[in-house]
Amino acid sequence: MIKLSIGKKILLITAGTFAAILLTAYLGLSVFYNNHFYYGTWIGDLNCGGKDPEAVKQLIRENARRYTLFINGREGMQGQIRAEDIDLEYQFDGTLEQIAREQNGFAWVTAFWNRPQYQMPIMVSYDEDLLQHRLDSMLMFQPENMKPPCNAKISEYNIISNRYEILEEYPGTTLIRKKAEEAVRTALSQLQEELSLEEPSCYREPSVTKEDSALNQFCRKLNKYVSTQVRYNWNGGEELIDGDQISGWLDIDFDNYAVEINTDRVRKYVDNLSRIHDTYGKARLFQTTTGEEVVIKGGNYGWRADREGETEALIRMIRAGQQTDREPVYLFEANVKGRNDIGDSYVEIDLTNQHLYLYVDGELIIQSDFVSGNLARGFGTPDGVYGLTYKTRDAVLRGQNYETPVKYWMPFNGNIGMHDASWRRKFGGDIYKTSGSHGCINLPAEAAETIYEHVYKGFPVVCYFGSEWEEENNGEIRENVEN
Repeated sequence: MIKLSIGKKILLITAGTFAAILLTAYLGLSVFYNNHFYYGTWIGDLNCGGKDPEAVKQLIRENARRYTLFINGREGMQGQIRAEDIDLEYQFDGTLEQIAREQNGFAWVTAFWNRPQYQMPIMVSYDEDLLQHRLDSMLMFQPENMKPPCNAKISEYNIISNRYEILEEYPGTTLIRKKAEEAVRTALSQLQEELSLEEPSCYREPSVTKEDSALNQFCRKLNKYVSTQVRYNWNGGEELIDGDQISGWLDIDFDNYAVEINTDRVRKYVDNLSRIHDTYGKARLFQTTTGEEVVIKGGNYGWRADREGETEALIRMIRAGQQTDREPVYLFEANVKGRNDIGDSYVEIDLTNQHLYLYVDGELIIQSDFVSGNLARGFGTPDGVYGLTYKTRDAVLRGQNYETPVKYWMPFNGNIGMHDASWRRKFGGDIYKTSGSHGCINLPAEAAETIYEHVYKGFPVVCYFGSEWEEENNGEIRENVEN
């Protein structure tokens, strides 16, 4: 039989005692963890180590009672729902007990290096009526705070930027109640702490945004129109047509993206420019060879634009968005641009003194007496400024009860013209009053020949009466011309 020393006996007794203590501790903790969660056990976001299911439930209930959902709406409107506002309570389904049962109490030591983690379903209950009441109290859910959305649209013409601009859509604050309630319920069911009603799109949205392709295409079309610049040289006068005028000519249907150029307004504008700058047939002041300044009215001479054609041309330029310098198309043209469009080449016919002057480039070529229309028979030659219609040699002038051959025929006012009158021995004086022509200017043959050699189609022919006749007949006209 082996005998142990006292030291060894003490060592064995100590080791046995320590082993017994460890075993007792192990068995005790095994019994403890048989109905408690392992050390380091996490369920959801809760550290449940050392707690039994009931203790964990109590912790969850306490957290639930402190729960608040913050709700963010548009334009800074906010609201909150506290658990106590709707009697919110956490509901349990036996998951905690199931986790505890599945733990092996004798394996608790493994938790020190393998921390257990579990998830459990979030289940809450609350009073639906209290929830509705709480939502109704929030600013964002109140009808008076729900502003409807507005679509992006095109502005009126901006006279500062000289263009049309796209105005950004306004999202509004109109909630879709049913959808918002669903979002709130979802957030509550997950104990979510914050909810933005933008994220689940709980608002009514504009149907057209500033990025809309059709909107942008229409805006580009309008800006193409108003980018048009037409710099007119209209009978020497300058006129600029740009977006400021053009915008007033557009009939725009902003809702249906349709635009028409109002032809009547364009025509009215062109007509006005024509009235301002055209000289055709207008009364005008004229400095006679004798030094008098007389008023001459009527006639068929001067600048006259093709108003209808120019209206159509201007509309085409607007549609194309052109930037161009332009002179209008004229139906009638004068020798010189400006209000004094007669220039320094013209035939001057003084009906009062029955005397004619021919100027070419400011030089007096010839002057001659003549016989004009018979006043006694009502054939008086009308005053006015005319353009020579044409000229021809060896013509036969025909009328009622007469047929007269002439060598030089130069009509300027219908059937009234200048021609040689070989049958007359005298010219000038008062012959025209009782023995004048049918309206033509009867000239000596040599004078008619010289005039014929220098004039051409459109050559100005100025017919006027002297200042005494003007005082009786043209006083008002002079005032209008001078003004």
